[in-house]
Amino acid sequence: MTVIYQLATPLPEAERNARLYRGELIVFRGFDAMAQLTDRLRAHCISHLGNDPTGPHLSMSSNEIEHAAESLRAAIRRDSNVDVAWRQVLSAINTNLDETYGDSVVLRVQPPQSGRQGERTKPLRAHRDTWGSNLPAQINWWAPLYETTPERTLALFPGFFARIVENDSADWNFQEMVQAQRTKSTSGYPLLPTATKAPSWDDALVVNLLPGDLLCFSGAHLHASVPNTTGLTRLSFETRTVNRSDMTAGSGAPNVDGSAPFMTPQIFRHLLSGRKLGAMVRR
Repeated sequence: MTVIYQLATPLPEAERNARLYRGELIVFRGFDAMAQLTDRLRAHCISHLGNDPTGPHLSMSSNEIEHAAESLRAAIRRDSNVDVAWRQVLSAINTNLDETYGDSVVLRVQPPQSGRQGERTKPLRAHRDTWGSNLPAQINWWAPLYETTPERTLALFPGFFARIVENDSADWNFQEMVQAQRTKSTSGYPLLPTATKAPSWDDALVVNLLPGDLLCFSGAHLHASVPNTTGLTRLSFETRTVNRSDMTAGSGAPNVDGSAPFMTPQIFRHLLSGRKLGAMVRR
């Protein structure tokens, strides 16, 4: 049985990363820096979704929620204090920022399944993030802003960490996805490769965390959104990091089934200088 290790003290980064690359799951709990980041993100949610950010679906249409969610994500991207708070979280758990590259802190808004879900608010199908990035050293971070329940959270499929899962990564092109997003194409080009034959939900490990908890797992872990069957909107944030030395040394999780044509290090920027991790290259 897969265990989620809960830690209330920092962990040396080399040990943490090695454990994640082996498929372990770690939750950091009780860190003041994480509580401060959560409070800041909650304030943004209230500004864009109302005094009860878990209930916008009660008064807003799908299009209104989609627009509000996009405005919310844009506000977080512009808030440099969010970046500062996230760096403080990473420092608190013993991360070497000089070696760390990351993408933006992204807020996920998932209303209940009521026909009110747009392209950016619907549940994500089962996928490995590394199917798109091709970076074995990628680490994913996920945290709820409000209390989760098994019906409104994230699920992982630990039993498939080193097992082949049928997917469409071979036909997915990062450049085409970016172009579709820039032009607001109506072709519906997928944001990321996904499993074409996903495991049964019986194989899922449903993550039930509290606000202030921080889950980290390898980008190679198969995961998905749990379809929200509650009466509340799910609000969580996610981001990804890469340790430069690990990437250079070839360290990371195994690639058992990813076939996308490009590696995309350019989506990760140094957390202090803003320099890109590298240029996109064909595998």
